[in-house]
This record gives sequence, structure tokens and C-alpha cells, in this order.
Amino acid sequence: MLKYFSPLVLLLIFCSVKAEQAQELEPIIVSAPLHKKAAETIHPVNILTGKDLTLKQGTTIGDTLKQELGIHSSSFGSSVGQPVIRGQVGTRVQVLQNGVSSLDVSGVSPDHANSTEGIFAEQIEVLRGPASLLYGSGAIGGIVNVIDNRIPMYRPESASVTFEQRYNSVSDQWSSALKYDGGLEQWAWHIDGFFRDSGNYDVPTKSNGTGFVANTDAQSWSGTLGTSWIDDWGMVGFSINHLDNNYGVPPVDELVRIDVQQTRYDLKAEFYDPFAWAETLKFRFAYNDYQHAELEDGVTVGTLFDNQAMEGRVELVHHKLGFIDHGALGFQTQHKDFLASGEEAFVPPSTLQSYAVFAVEDIHAGDITYEVGLRVEHQQIDADGFNSKRHTPVNASISALWHATDDMLISLAFTHAQRAPAIQELFSNGVHFATQSFELGDENLQLETSYNLELGFQAEFKGVSTEINLFHNWSKDYIFQQSTGQSFDLDTEQISALCAGSCLPVFQAVQQDARFYGFESQLSFPLWNSENNQLDGSLFADYVRGQLNAGGNVPRMPPLRFGIQLDYTGYKNFSAGLRLTRAEKQTHTSDNETPTNGYLLLDANIN
Repeated sequence: MLKYFSPLVLLLIFCSVKAEQAQELEPIIVSAPLHKKAAETIHPVNILTGKDLTLKQGTTIGDTLKQELGIHSSSFGSSVGQPVIRGQVGTRVQVLQNGVSSLDVSGVSPDHANSTEGIFAEQIEVLRGPASLLYGSGAIGGIVNVIDNRIPMYRPESASVTFEQRYNSVSDQWSSALKYDGGLEQWAWHIDGFFRDSGNYDVPTKSNGTGFVANTDAQSWSGTLGTSWIDDWGMVGFSINHLDNNYGVPPVDELVRIDVQQTRYDLKAEFYDPFAWAETLKFRFAYNDYQHAELEDGVTVGTLFDNQAMEGRVELVHHKLGFIDHGALGFQTQHKDFLASGEEAFVPPSTLQSYAVFAVEDIHAGDITYEVGLRVEHQQIDADGFNSKRHTPVNASISALWHATDDMLISLAFTHAQRAPAIQELFSNGVHFATQSFELGDENLQLETSYNLELGFQAEFKGVSTEINLFHNWSKDYIFQQSTGQSFDLDTEQISALCAGSCLPVFQAVQQDARFYGFESQLSFPLWNSENNQLDGSLFADYVRGQLNAGGNVPRMPPLRFGIQLDYTGYKNFSAGLRLTRAEKQTHTSDNETPTNGYLLLDANIN
């Protein structure tokens, strides 16, 4: 029975120098986009912070969020875990670092790790629905905003040092992290660093006699320096971060390792009450120098990816203007110089430039809050050997939140969203050994358009709370990689229906109309409550179905998932939890896909 409880995670956290007194909990604030309380936002939102974030924190963003409603993790080895929101992944789920894109190449392929680390996150928030469109036309699935203190927003009263040590038995992984925050007068500074080393994943003994999956070991380290000048009028800050990540891809026929080197520079400035009608003027800028090499046999460079990217963003949050009670206006621009080189380079060198203007506005009418949003973006991609591709996605949303009673909220939202095809969807043409596939793009792909309708319900009565979200998305010209059933012969370098030698399956970027529908639900209730003890229970479930209008299913959809959780708190300083999750077998597969077995997962924690 012991194998069903692996991996065992031993978590030791030492916080020294500064001890904080117990205090009343403040409401959790959603920073994106208008700094609202979580209970006041119209959109479905998941927020991880404090102890909850510490307990769920994994080595990847996807692994950290996979227990949240409507979110799964797309795993591709020990260091790759992309968040999957309502069945959407890759370019449709945008990962932000303090409100600015990660600017890596994680959306190009499922084996590419996201460069945004959550180990020093103070809060991770996930927004789905209308507000997510403010951060890019690629965020149809939603946004994941990782908030840390790498650019300090406040000066601590005294220096603070945090050290954390983790151990994971299934891969013999050790992870060490150190963070230091300090300040003097108007200056504040932040220093952090981590080192993570893991071996191959242990598994039940296989037929070949090995008890592990080869080439799943990984080593990574990162360091950050940040500083800010903070005053009554606002703040200005800067940070520099370096990441080094070397990890293996689980082998099929070809052994591939990926070696990532990244240096990122961030600049942030905020000005409070700059005008009579303005609340805050915010500036964000990031430049990312990113390279990663796909090493065949762990040594030889097969493909080298180089991405020099920058993003600038300005937001003006304003007070009441006429009948509009609160809102934000903004401009965003992004530039990427993308290069894939080497014998197995399957995407041509490309330059991407985009400009966007956006607005989101709140209107209050009695017990109902309306929110309207608009984003217009222009994107141009220039790839070597191809004509320039230009697209102008237009995104619009309208939503309403009704405070039916003090303890009951009902929300309704409609979103029109468009997404321009990505570089790899347009121009891929070649072997990609890391994913064991031959990938083909289509330079004639058009804008992907989706119409999403969502109904939400939240209520609390005598300690019993419930949350239900229902959604239905109609997508026109949905872009996906379809397995053609054909093979690419590595010896003859030809595509054919039959393969006689060493071959790879062929995947073609195609467009078809599709629809997605599903739900997220949770019911929490007290089981036992005494003077010094409290036991609470909750039931949860989420589901998404993706269907092609012409018949068949959208590839790689997560299955129905449900479960129960128990949480115990005793004498204020002791807590424990138990969570049992059941994932059903996935039989709604696309062409040339295999079904996935169901499973049971048991999590336990003691603090």
C-alpha cells in the first residue's frame, strides 16, 4: 500500500529574524485588473496565498494549481507542468509575472517549461472570463498571475529572512530556497535564490527490471536582485533575475534533455492620484533574454531556441467618471525576435510585433454591478521565407454581478474573443524529437473566434457555502494540432500512410468549429465545532467537454474529476487536512488518440 502514498513530501520551513503577532485576517485582494476584493469580482477566480499556497506549491505552476477548480496540469517530465484551464492550454492560457507576460517559449511546444517560478510567490491568482482578455488575445482560457516581491511595493519595518527546505521521495528531490527583504528610509530591497536537484522518478518495477523512468532527472537554480524607491507619491523599482534549468524529457526512442538559460529585467512604476480623476497610473516593462537547447543523447545540440522579447504596459485606473463608477484604460505592446536553429529546427526565424489598447469599466446600479471590457490588438509576424502575416483580434465582454442578498451572489457574463494564430501554428515544418512528432503548420490560418456564456452562483448560509460555475464556449475556426494518422520516415524523409522503418507520427495544424462546455462546483460545510477544535468538509467537482462541430472530440481534454476534502484546526496553531480525488477514465478522445485510465489520488498534510 505504501506506493499509493508516494510521493511523500517533507516540508520544513524556518522563518527567522522577524516574528509577527497574530492579527485579524484581511480580505484577499485580486490585483488583476482593478485591485478588488475576491468577493466583489464578477469573474470566476482562484486565489492561492498564505498557508494554502505553501501546502500546494509544486516544482511547476501547473503542479501548484492542479487542485484548484477547473484547473489541471499538462505534465511533460519532472520540470514541465503547464496549467490547463477549462481544457485550454499553451497560448490560450497566459502566465504573467506580476502582471507582465513570462516572455518565454513555453507556448511553442508542450515539452517547454514555463520560466515563471512560483517558489517565491506571495499570491497566485487565476482569472477566467472577461477580465482575462485585458492581458492578450491569447488568454481565452484564462490568466495565471504570479505575484511576488521581486520589485518591493513596500518597505518592511525590519529585515526579514525566510529559508525553506523541501524533500520529495519519489525523485529524491531536494529544494532549498532563501529570501531576504529589507529597507532603509525610502529604499527597499529584495534578494532571493533557490537550488533544486532531483533524480529519476521511481515507479513500480517494469518488465525490463528497472524501478525508475530514465532521463527524468533535473537540476535548476535561480537568483533575483530587486530594489525600489517608495514614497507618498508612489514608487519606482527595478529587478534582475537569472534562471538556469536543465531537465530530461521522458524517453521513447530518442533521449532528449533541455538546457534553459534566461535573464530577465523588470521595471515597475506607480503614481498615486496623478490627476484629480485618476486613482493610479501604472507602468510596467520587461525584457527577457531567453535561450534553450534541446540536447540529443543529452549532449548534442539538435535545436537551439533563442527568444529576445520585451513587453511594455501602461494602465490608468480612474475614479468615477459620469455614470462609470470605476475603471481602467491601458496600452500594451510586445516585441519578440524568435530564432530556432539547428538540423531539427521546425520553426523558421520570426519577428512578432503587437500593439493593443484596452479598457474595463464598472457601473453600479443598485444591487447589480455591470462590467464592460474592450480590447483591440494588432499583431504582425514576419517569418523568413514567408509573407508577412497580419491579424487584428477584437475582444469584448459584458457581465453583471447581482447581490441577491448579503450572502448570495449571481453573475452572468458574455465574452467575444479572438486569437491570432501563433508562430508555430503558422510555420512549423519538421521533426521535433522532444515530443517524438513531425509537426506541420498552416500559413493560411485565420483568426480564431470564440463566444463564451457563463453563469456563476455563490451563497453562504449558517457556515455552509457553495460555488457553481456553468460555462459554454462556441469557437469558430478553433486551431489545434491534429494527428493525421500518417508517419514521417526518418530514413527516407518522406510522409506516408505506412511506415517500414524509424518513423514519427505527423501532426497538422488545422481549424474547425468546436464547442466547450462544463462546470465547476464546490460545497463546504462544518462537521464539528467546539471551543478549541473545528472540522470542516467540502465536496468538489469539475468537468469540461470539447467537441468538434463536424464530429469527433477536441484532442487532450481533461476528464471528469470529483472528490472530498476534510480540514481540521485545533488550538489555533495546529491544522491537518485530507483530500481524496477521483479522476474518471477519459474515453472522449480525438482521432488517433488513446483513452486514459482513471485514478484515485490521496493528499494529506499536517501543520
